[in-house]
Amino acid sequence: MGYQINADLETSSGPTSELYIRIENWKINRSTNIVTFTTTSWLNSNYAKKFNRKYADDKFRNAVGIVSSKVIYYENERSKGKHLDIENLYTFEMVKEEEVEIPIMKKKKVAVEVPYISFDENGDEVTLYRTVEEEKQVQVGVKKEVKKVIDYSIIDNLTIYSYEILKNELSKLFPKSKILNG
Repeated sequence: MGYQINADLETSSGPTSELYIRIENWKINRSTNIVTFTTTSWLNSNYAKKFNRKYADDKFRNAVGIVSSKVIYYENERSKGKHLDIENLYTFEMVKEEEVEIPIMKKKKVAVEVPYISFDENGDEVTLYRTVEEEKQVQVGVKKEVKKVIDYSIIDNLTIYSYEILKNELSKLFPKSKILNG
């Protein structure tokens, strides 16, 4: 899986109109809720596929056709070219925004019945109650607030979620019509 950029580009490995970008690895940090992923860019998808190994004991191949992050983008035939830097490191938080209810607390004096032991006229123990005023935190209402809630379910759909983020970032550099699923 990856994205193909159908645009005239000049790259460190030569010209292409089929630049292929794919995610190579992910790092998930549960304590900070941050996902980091890196990408590689290739002259086309064939170069990227040739670089992959089929078996674990296959030898590593040279990365023929890999492209650096700096490219020149030609919007049309008369364009002089626009220098772009295609990032290869992305991070995002594993969160979703949700409206949550937050209790509003206030200190109030509350009458509390406290038990104590006494004796009746026959000398038997009896439990009696006296009323004492105490200050307590009491919920007096609820306010609604939009908060970032940690969403561990993103891990289950990490590939899809990450590629959506990558597509959004690429659309800042190229027209969306030029970004195709590869």
